[in-house]
Amino acid sequence: MKSVGIRELKNNLSKYLHLVKSGETVIITEHEQVIAEIKKPSEFLNDSKKRAFLYLEEQNRIGKVRLAKRNKSQIESIIKESKEKKSNIDWKKIHTNSRSDRF
Repeated sequence: MKSVGIRELKNNLSKYLHLVKSGETVIITEHEQVIAEIKKPSEFLNDSKKRAFLYLEEQNRIGKVRLAKRNKSQIESIIKESKEKKSNIDWKKIHTNSRSDRF
């Protein structure tokens, strides 16, 4: 673990990013107080869907968005039912049915 001041980090950013890429954690200080750390992302964050989910959860926590209550899209099941009946897909009906749980 390396500790570096803001000015040193700014002047040698490439050097410290190279350390981070190799697995080192860099602690950033300002006036001898730790203000941040830079480290390689976990494998969990390499997946863009998981990153998006984490971002949405954070936005929900701070009140900027509201997450949907259902986990699975209803449209998939409605389309499957239409295909099983071998009828033409009525997209307007699918749209209306998919919004039936909203007020």
